Amino acid sequence: MEDNFIPLELRKLGLKDKEVKVYLAGLELGPTPVQDIAKKAGVVRPTTYEIIKSLKAKGLFSETSKGTKRLFEAQSPEKILQLLRVQRRELEEKEREFIRVIAALESKYYSGERGGISVFHGEEGMKMLEEKISFSSTPEILVFASRADKKEMQRREEIYKQIKTRRGKIEAKELCAEKIDASLVYGMRKVFSSAHLVPGTLIIFDHAVFFPAESFKGYLIENQLVVELLKSLFRALWERGA
Repeated sequence: MEDNFIPLELRKLGLKDKEVKVYLAGLELGPTPVQDIAKKAGVVRPTTYEIIKSLKAKGLFSETSKGTKRLFEAQSPEKILQLLRVQRRELEEKEREFIRVIAALESKYYSGERGGISVFHGEEGMKMLEEKISFSSTPEILVFASRADKKEMQRREEIYKQIKTRRGKIEAKELCAEKIDASLVYGMRKVFSSAHLVPGTLIIFDHAVFFPAESFKGYLIENQLVVELLKSLFRALWERGA
């Protein structure tokens, strides 16, 4: 990477323009008094000192003494990778917190007496439904599947993966009408053969039931009583499944 790209990349990590100048000056000078860093960076001394304090907090500067002199030294560029990892952890924590907020808002949204059926059409509509499942407030997903449709199974696996990534855990249970050789990576799968099993596929999550139909059409049932009844039915059949 050419040198003129370095300041831009450092700013992408969240460093301000003057912080970049001071850090790069410190890298070139090695252990040195603050006034020398200020001169090299083209930043006034009082501001440079405050910037160094900020960079020390980020692990990008250190301070030593030589006699009566205070020397400041920019840390190895490898420290930038550590900074990036810290930022990534903070971002992941913010995402988890945001998901908790969404879940809390969703619970309020569903608590009204508006339970009913919504219809979603097309690929985008199906994606919206799948994202709704991925952002549900519970990691438990219960699935009735009357047939082994590979595309449906792959889409469900992707949903489970997203929930696992966002919440850190996933409790998926699939009750299938026919034996499926492939194992379920993110949960358990049982077989329950019956002529009276729900046709098609039902995905039960949180406060809703998702019923994907043919030709990219899906139904979302948002009714607490219906959801609880289907959950009870699922658990009863799960105990009898093999």
